Amino acid sequence: MKKCACLFIISFCFIISARSQEEFGYKTIDVGGEFQSYFRGYTAVLHLAYNFPIHHGIQFRVGYNKSNWKGAGLHDNEDGGGPVFSLGYRYYFLVRPHGFFLGAHADVSRLSIDWKKGITTGTSKIWALQPTFELGYMILINDMFFITPSVGTGVQTNLKTEGEKVGDGSVFTTGISMGWKF
Repeated sequence: MKKCACLFIISFCFIISARSQEEFGYKTIDVGGEFQSYFRGYTAVLHLAYNFPIHHGIQFRVGYNKSNWKGAGLHDNEDGGGPVFSLGYRYYFLVRPHGFFLGAHADVSRLSIDWKKGITTGTSKIWALQPTFELGYMILINDMFFITPSVGTGVQTNLKTEGEKVGDGSVFTTGISMGWKF
């Protein structure tokens, strides 16, 4: 009987110890605002992120994309904006979701672009896809509030254009986000 009790206690302790090793880290949900600027406009979004216990995070963003290609587009002036939706992924180098990270996100925008070429003007409505790779650093304050500066590079591609074609191409972004972890 003593052997069975000792074997049971040792097995029970071993199982608890093994199980506790699997639960390293913790899950968090980030809620905040983000502003990204690029030479041809800016994006202001609200974001929601789900961070897994170790290294990984998924991000959902919704907001407004202001586009101003000026003379870099296909016309003398191209200016407009519209809603943007985004899905992204981040890999944190530290075990917990903070510090340096590499990420990627794909923005889908529905833009209304007013253009001018000489004395001719018009409006084009476009669906734009902008995949972007980013590098950033998440600063945690009291394990609850975060500030995240980042830089990124991507390409805006106009998927569907209603009206005359307007400019698209590569973008370099700089951004900052702030929010809370739950």
